[in-house]
Amino acid sequence: MMTMRVVFLLLLTSLFSATSQAENVDQNPYRLMNYVAEQTFSRLAKIDRDSSTVDQQVEDIVRQQLMPHIDYRYAALVVLSKHLKKTDEQQRARFIKAFQEYLVATYTQALAQYKQQKVLIEPERAVEGQTKVTVKAQFIDGERPPINLSFKFRKLRNKDQWLAYDLVAEGVSLLATKQSEIDSLIRSSSVDEVIELLEKKNFESVGPSK
Repeated sequence: MMTMRVVFLLLLTSLFSATSQAENVDQNPYRLMNYVAEQTFSRLAKIDRDSSTVDQQVEDIVRQQLMPHIDYRYAALVVLSKHLKKTDEQQRARFIKAFQEYLVATYTQALAQYKQQKVLIEPERAVEGQTKVTVKAQFIDGERPPINLSFKFRKLRNKDQWLAYDLVAEGVSLLATKQSEIDSLIRSSSVDEVIELLEKKNFESVGPSK
């Protein structure tokens, strides 16, 4: 039989390994994708769908499990694209915050539909020397054909860390779609009016930003 000292050492090693994996998970986009999916869906599975606070619970999961791994700042600047030069520092800060809340609302609405479906993520690959990687996945729902997803990641400059910046569902890019929409709105109005419109929609979707 193992002594208590050996058992303690094994438990300590297991705990240290799990902690290290969590700490280093963002150094590989495939590993990060698996980790975030596992954490997110395990929490979603525990939600009482009949609760009056179900929407708030899903939003909390999005903010806590997804948003720390999403490069919403980079995505927001990509969406502004050629209009970026027309903005000052304050406008950019407001737009980035508004776009962050837009992503929270978008993912909250999507994950609110979760009903124990499965997500299959492609096997981990080496990413040495790369700065952008696309991780493919499938959303499996027995009631309908699988949905093909692609999550685009970028490596932060001077950091061994990856963040997701775009989601492509069945060939349609969330980032490209929003960029086209924002471009059209800015052309017909102004940057400030578009920011105010985005802030209003966010408030109606998820309430005041946290």
